[in-house]
Amino acid sequence: MSRSIFRPYGPLWNMLNTITDVLGLSLCWLLCCLPIITIFPATTALYDAAVRGIRYREPNPYRRFFSTFRKEWKSGILSTLLWGVVLGFFGYLLAMLLYMTREDSSYTVYAGVYLAGMLLPIASACWGAAIISRFTFSFGALTKTALKFLIAHFLRSIAMAACTVVIVEFTRRYLIWVFAAPACTALVWSVFAEPVFAKYGASIVPKDPEAD
Repeated sequence: MSRSIFRPYGPLWNMLNTITDVLGLSLCWLLCCLPIITIFPATTALYDAAVRGIRYREPNPYRRFFSTFRKEWKSGILSTLLWGVVLGFFGYLLAMLLYMTREDSSYTVYAGVYLAGMLLPIASACWGAAIISRFTFSFGALTKTALKFLIAHFLRSIAMAACTVVIVEFTRRYLIWVFAAPACTALVWSVFAEPVFAKYGASIVPKDPEAD
């Protein structure tokens, strides 16, 4: 029994590997996001490495993270600027609404409706980071494709964005979670995104680590 638990690729080994990779990839993401303008390529690299390395147990997730980051960082900077401006603008308006809500409670409904509407650009940004990890697009084509995915897979998109907002808010309240939240967020996205990618022939075939 103990040999089965502690053997390589056994339950305990996999659990420890998962925890280590969640923390390690999250730290890689945090470091690569320090220049700010690299947030999008870092997120793309995180999604790619987390899905393949943690969810599907492919080897060398850190090598894959930095390989994807180097591959996507130039075009990803444009996406960072685009989504940064869009989300920053809508975030500013939301902050103003929340301020008005504190002054006058009648604005509470407006703030709630607006917050729900913000899930749309958040979902588009999430799709963009996930899509470019699997497909090759120019900046303009990626933006259009992310919007198409938002519409075509609306419920999945809203769920993906809502989960992201919940994780961000939880992390804001409990800052220690920042060392695990990025990779966990990518894995949550994969729950909604991977079935969609499979429809387009871009599914990942899990590898059996014991096959070698």
